[in-house]
Amino acid sequence: MCGPFSSVKEQTLPHYAERLSNAGYTVLTFDSRGFGESDTAPNRPRWHYDPNEIIQDYCSGVSYLLTRPDIDHERVGVVGVCMGGGYAVSVGARDKRVQAVASVAGGYDIGRTFQKFLGVDGFAGYFRRINDLVQRQYETGEVQYVPTIAHTLSAEVPVAAMPNDEAYSYYDRTHRDHAPSWSEKMAATSFGPYFIYNAVSHAALVAPSPLLIIHGTRDLFLLPEFAQAAYDAAIGPKQLVWIETHNHIELYDQDPYVSQAVAALVPWLNRHLGAA
Repeated sequence: MCGPFSSVKEQTLPHYAERLSNAGYTVLTFDSRGFGESDTAPNRPRWHYDPNEIIQDYCSGVSYLLTRPDIDHERVGVVGVCMGGGYAVSVGARDKRVQAVASVAGGYDIGRTFQKFLGVDGFAGYFRRINDLVQRQYETGEVQYVPTIAHTLSAEVPVAAMPNDEAYSYYDRTHRDHAPSWSEKMAATSFGPYFIYNAVSHAALVAPSPLLIIHGTRDLFLLPEFAQAAYDAAIGPKQLVWIETHNHIELYDQDPYVSQAVAALVPWLNRHLGAA
């Protein structure tokens, strides 16, 4: 399993992993390189968030599982939540050791999502501010960081990874309660690769492995229209499940939403991986 943008393994995933374990599955969660308890990749600042590296770490998790005598090599699936859901699609596209792919509240087309929020010119201007931070790092050698969360953008906080109250409420709460290794800052170099990440273009390549997409009907940050686009692009066995939600983070750790997602997820895994 792989979790939300910027998250560490103590956030979100335990709510799914425990339920999947109770259903008979072995579940691996991990901190991607540079986050939580994981080491930083060579020549990368800490808290540099690159979708391509995280996808590789996800595949490395599959490699690790296949070294274990208690794992059936023909019954390995990937399940992701939020950005981990988009990355699950990418893993399914590139790693044919994976027999089933499931995405919950996934992030599929990040640049177009931000462009819809900010408008074409607004997004270009925002991206340019990030480009300028990366240029400053290039010229000075000093790593440039931006806040991971903020209530909103302002003159004092012109750039933040997640500048909205919904994300702020979730990460501030979980950081204090049970995720002390979560970082309040991220490297500015993260956002070039992040903004051009697009799992919709990977969805067809998941075939012939089956793909399950679970998404909230109301999600102001990872838009339902891109979940639909990823589903439409998939050409193998596929299923799309809508859950009536009020926001994005309800599918992180709140009931009845997590239980509803798992109620769709477990029978689907049983069907495609063989009953656990």
